[in-house]
Amino acid sequence: METLKKRFEPFHIMGVVNVTPDSFSDGGKYLDPERACARARELVGQGADIIDIGAESTRPGAVELSLELEWERLAPVLKEVKGQIDKRIKISVDTKKPELMVRAAKLGVDIINDVSGLADAQTLQYLALESKASYLSMHMKGSPESMQESPLTGGGVIGHVCEFFAQSYETLRQAGFCHERIWLDPGIGFGKTDQANLLLMANTPYFASRYQLALGISRKSWMGRLLGLGSPLERDPPSKIAEFALAVAGAKIIRTHDVQRLAKIRWESTKVEL
Repeated sequence: METLKKRFEPFHIMGVVNVTPDSFSDGGKYLDPERACARARELVGQGADIIDIGAESTRPGAVELSLELEWERLAPVLKEVKGQIDKRIKISVDTKKPELMVRAAKLGVDIINDVSGLADAQTLQYLALESKASYLSMHMKGSPESMQESPLTGGGVIGHVCEFFAQSYETLRQAGFCHERIWLDPGIGFGKTDQANLLLMANTPYFASRYQLALGISRKSWMGRLLGLGSPLERDPPSKIAEFALAVAGAKIIRTHDVQRLAKIRWESTKVEL
């Protein structure tokens, strides 16, 4: 009998650095620029391929920051991290403000991680033509402040996300981004019920067959509700198993807080001989 074989395809690990006082997972821990930079170096040492730096919390109920306050937090960390870590490591900036995307691009960041979906056409065109940055467009229903008031359910979430992906991809191509610079994220936990989150993850192979897919499920509250885990840190072990399963299903970027354990799983998977 012939045995079906499939070799594991490597994925990128995106390590999270929250330069915020109120993120659900580690709020306040890395608000100081020196500590944030030290954390970035630590994540690289643990196996991160990408460092994602954000200065505005996107937890449910979070209030939007002013542009200048967000940049005041971001700028010193971006500058220091760019100068301190290996040039092969990519730097991502997590922001939904077009002006900050442009400022970050001028500093040489590699990825714009936009949790609001897409910036305006002028900003997208500038980023596509005047920088080398890739664009990661994430689906979110509403804003962090309102997204859980009327979340998408399992009945309609796939249609919503499919339409969002198709429109975002086409808009980014028209702006001047090539396929390799376009990343899409279904936004697990952002304006969706627990059942909708599970359905989106189950459809990872479908999405990944069409687009370059990024996913972030690390320490999310839906996992705590399903498994009875109140503390975000308690959710790390089940997060690793789910993250690896999503990578096997085709996701090419996994955004996570616990880089070390996911990197170990990735390393062990590459040693398997078929």
